[in-house]
Amino acid sequence: MDVTADLMDEREVLTRFKAGRLERAQAVRILTALMSTGTARHPGPQQALPAHGAHRPAGSGAGVTQSPPAGLARNAAPAGEATPGQARSATPAPVNHPAPAVPARPPHAPARTTPAPAPTTPSTPAARTASAPPAQDPSTPMAQDTCDPVGRPAGEARIRETGAVGADGPEADLDRYAVVGIAGRYPGAADLHLHWHNLREGRDTSCAGPLDRPGGPLLEPGLRGHFLAGAAEFDAEFFGLDPAEAALMDPQARLFQEIVWEALEDAGCTGSRLDALTGPDGSPRAVGVFAGVSSADYALLAAQDWSRGRPMPAAGHGDLAARLAARLRLSGPAHAVDSATTSALAAVHLAVGALRRGECAAAVAGGVELLLHPSRARDTAGEGAGALVLKPLARALADGDHIHAVLSDTTCPSPQPPAPSRQSGPPAPGPGVRESEATTARRIGDAGAATGIAALTSAVLQLRTATLAPAPGRPAAKAWPRPRTPHGQELPRTALVELAPAHGPRVTALLEEFPPPPTGPTTQQAPAQAPTPAPVPAQVPRSGPEQAAAGEELVLLSAPTPAHLAALAARLADWIAPATTPPAEPIAPAGTEPADRTTPPTAPDTTPDGGAPATPASAPGPKPAPAPAAGPPPSLGALARTLRTGRAALPCRLALTVRDLPRLHTELTRFAAQPHSTHSTHSVQDVQGEGIVSADLRSAPHDPYALAGVPETGDYLAALWHAGRLEQLRRLWLSGLPVDWAALERRSGAGAMVVSLPPSPFLRRPLWLGDTHPTAAPADEAGRAGAAGESS
Repeated sequence: MDVTADLMDEREVLTRFKAGRLERAQAVRILTALMSTGTARHPGPQQALPAHGAHRPAGSGAGVTQSPPAGLARNAAPAGEATPGQARSATPAPVNHPAPAVPARPPHAPARTTPAPAPTTPSTPAARTASAPPAQDPSTPMAQDTCDPVGRPAGEARIRETGAVGADGPEADLDRYAVVGIAGRYPGAADLHLHWHNLREGRDTSCAGPLDRPGGPLLEPGLRGHFLAGAAEFDAEFFGLDPAEAALMDPQARLFQEIVWEALEDAGCTGSRLDALTGPDGSPRAVGVFAGVSSADYALLAAQDWSRGRPMPAAGHGDLAARLAARLRLSGPAHAVDSATTSALAAVHLAVGALRRGECAAAVAGGVELLLHPSRARDTAGEGAGALVLKPLARALADGDHIHAVLSDTTCPSPQPPAPSRQSGPPAPGPGVRESEATTARRIGDAGAATGIAALTSAVLQLRTATLAPAPGRPAAKAWPRPRTPHGQELPRTALVELAPAHGPRVTALLEEFPPPPTGPTTQQAPAQAPTPAPVPAQVPRSGPEQAAAGEELVLLSAPTPAHLAALAARLADWIAPATTPPAEPIAPAGTEPADRTTPPTAPDTTPDGGAPATPASAPGPKPAPAPAAGPPPSLGALARTLRTGRAALPCRLALTVRDLPRLHTELTRFAAQPHSTHSTHSVQDVQGEGIVSADLRSAPHDPYALAGVPETGDYLAALWHAGRLEQLRRLWLSGLPVDWAALERRSGAGAMVVSLPPSPFLRRPLWLGDTHPTAAPADEAGRAGAAGESS
């Protein structure tokens, strides 16, 4: 069947894709065509809310929301952005795509439409009017009353109907959001791989109070809590911060900044793909930041030790949102949310609302909790930090993002009883996973503001691995089969996260699995053995037509300092090492997720007292974090493309041309093991004549020939790319010339798919209040040129 964009709209594309009647490559091609033409494909009238006052321009600045109203509406605007009953913004957002055409309304910010026979009138106070349920086999309905920002009932409940696997999906498919990046740090786990191991094994992460934190013990003898290691440490050099300035930052803000960066790297959104995310006003890097936080222990410690003339930390939580966004040069809205236990989940709720209104092209949302002051010390206290990167599902498919799960609904229902469902027929199975304060406390303790993001992360990991973690009534982990309707039709696995604190509104989030495409990225990226004519098709992963025949790939690594670059090369070499040798044991059956196939560590990353076992926190010098496992390595083409387009171009650089993963492993290991190459101040260097070229641009001028501002440079780079001149492109990049690799490749959808890679390593050092001479990097490694988030 010949499927064209002229015959289908976005809803039909997603419906056929879920039903298996449309291949992923076809779906993304049609979605890209619809976006480039800007044609509105949504039937039905626009459902505008009653206007109430002027709407603040989308993305017009950053703010701090200390406490959302108790009656926070479903995906309502943050405080100061919208008033009760205010009309949704119809401000068009430009398409985040190289195509020159800019539609009036992008697919990722669709008009609020519904197939209902008549539009909502001003007398109807509904935040979202539910349409008649489609004829299908639904899964668990979310039949709950919603409310407006001041807690008034929003009329009839919205019933969330999850489409069956292989069945036609509902209209709400256009209002779903993909989790394209995820990162976190939890007790006994320096990364999510270790955290999943703890969840799957049901490990007790409690310990005595940490001994490595300044200020003495937090807990009295006999009490136990769940703590993070190295809470006093931070890598100021990575972000280009002065150590004295970083010592005044709240450790929660420092930790959250590292987690946000790791989540953006997991999403492949710290390089040219991040620059391509444009906001309503055309500004690049339109990513919103929403942080959940509810404690300020660092300010208490500073106040009790304050003396005249001594600098104090900044008041409030601005470092976790507004200033973090400024440091990373993100132009979307930025808000810190303080609603106690529900802070992080409320932050996710507000992030979805900002995406729905088109205020940003992507959003990072999460929360953080650290126990630093003895006044809050208590038995079973917990800590943690986590973040998700969210995109509209249609946008994520068109951009080729790696999708961990789909966020299909977030609600903040009113305290009134839910309205009865209008569904007919037998009820469908409920969510297979229910995460709450109780399940989270069993794993990481009472984690305060981080409770919601910890619960969401647990749900995503269980969906991604198709494995149910131990929980009350389930003493051990077990396989999670898909539920079925009474007619035998498969439904997607779903997970419900629900936080219902004693004081404040209940906040929920509904997650669904995202079934992988029939042909995964690894098998799609098989190297071509015959010459490929220009231009390169989107399905071919090679760097250029001639290099496709030669089988070479251009692999680029960069970091803020030579020490960071050496640590990154070592981490990537360790990660791809299993793919360079035959497996020692049978590989898990097809369909199991990467986390199930990786070998868990034999020792935790913390000692029983909460400290780091390898090196005490007081030891001088940087301490690289353990290399996390991100599943089995992908193909060389997918790995190289993700590093080129999804990672920031920082001043210390390494460029390799290799034919296979074993060769890449050898070259990375050799580079990381040679101190003269990893700490050299020479601008460009060849190592042993093996084609490994590195550059240190911190003191050298970037783009010495001033080619970046010349219009012909783009055509010149494109000609080199399509001719397969990787050596010339490599040397130009090493000289500091900005290269938009995503624009050169001109890929979309499956051809542009990024993969999850290990994050950049942080070389943390102790930084705390009262340090008259904070530990800093050596003189030859310092400098603002190494700041992550700055354009090269």
